[in-house]
Amino acid sequence: MIAAIGLVTIPDLITYLKVEHSPILPPGEAAAASDLPIAQLASLAGSALLLALSAVVVLMRGHPDRDITGVSILVLATNLPYLLSPELPPLVDVPKLLLANTFVLAIWNLGAPVAGLKWLPVTVSVISVYALIGGLLLPKYMMYNPDSEKALIAGWELAGPFGHANVLGMYCALSFALVPLIEQPRWRLLIGSILFVTVIASASRTALISTSLIALWWLICCFRSTISVRLAGTFLVTLAATTMFVLPFADWDPDSFTGRAHVWAESIRVWEQSPVFGMGVNWFLDTAQASANVAKWAFVGTGHNMVIDTLVKSGLLGLAVLVPLLVAAVAATRALRITSQQIACFGFLMAFFVAATTEAVWALLPNLQLFPISGMVFAVLVMSRRGDRSAGEQL
Repeated sequence: MIAAIGLVTIPDLITYLKVEHSPILPPGEAAAASDLPIAQLASLAGSALLLALSAVVVLMRGHPDRDITGVSILVLATNLPYLLSPELPPLVDVPKLLLANTFVLAIWNLGAPVAGLKWLPVTVSVISVYALIGGLLLPKYMMYNPDSEKALIAGWELAGPFGHANVLGMYCALSFALVPLIEQPRWRLLIGSILFVTVIASASRTALISTSLIALWWLICCFRSTISVRLAGTFLVTLAATTMFVLPFADWDPDSFTGRAHVWAESIRVWEQSPVFGMGVNWFLDTAQASANVAKWAFVGTGHNMVIDTLVKSGLLGLAVLVPLLVAAVAATRALRITSQQIACFGFLMAFFVAATTEAVWALLPNLQLFPISGMVFAVLVMSRRGDRSAGEQL
């Protein structure tokens, strides 16, 4: 887990110790890790290390308490969009898919203990401390936009080692949901406080909303003697997921959700050109950027919603293999035996679906920056050990 986070964090960390953040939206004009040879080398070395570690784990004797259902769903969701893409994936994507499949098999071979997810908030809190200290000492390298109008702390739109403040905010918000997995109360309080302060410093509104909903969920769970955590969690997660699916298809003013409604509407028009197979997994990054008219709204490289993004890239078939993964994660969370794990995982799913309504937070390839807080957590949930789940609720 720590290696996976390091793979997507260290290259940008190196970059933004040498290059100042620039709040220029078109990606071609902003600094990226790929611009620096040393950052490229760090990315390649990290990928090779993670692949080697994953391969070693795959070859080890596996945990006896495993379930083939979860790994099948994940492998299908990872590979099918590429196999059914209107265009063959470029050769550069082949090593990424190899790493993704090997990593999934490694998690499955270990038996994916849900308790191990506690290391996500622990690791992200270390990144947060680095970002906060850096924001005080080296603000021009740590702030995405010191003149931000949305800053909650004057002059602070903290991005830290990431290319955008929203990325740091989402890392902290989704990790915040998993704080109940930490056993020691003092560490829970310390790490939770660090993550919450960093969310505020990042000025990410979506992250702040997600964090507030998690806190509200924890408050509801204080009454678990009279309220079923499983029932309440299932209802709230279903509500959040339904909102994520439905909201982009409503008739919104183009300026709604800070312009995201315009991106949704244009993305839907693009998807309608190939509703079954989509436009290709790399459409936003390649084809969209080559067209001046499309690039005006697609420059961000995403549909700003998980469902819209999936439909544009891989169509209804892509959505058809994604939905079972989401359902499996909810079912696995319902079946958890330990209350603290159920509270943490339901909170994560709520926060994730809320964030995925307006942000690009989904990734199944380990080399993508958001993988540790999205695809990796879902992988652990759907491939969790059967011993972690009650007998009547196994997948």
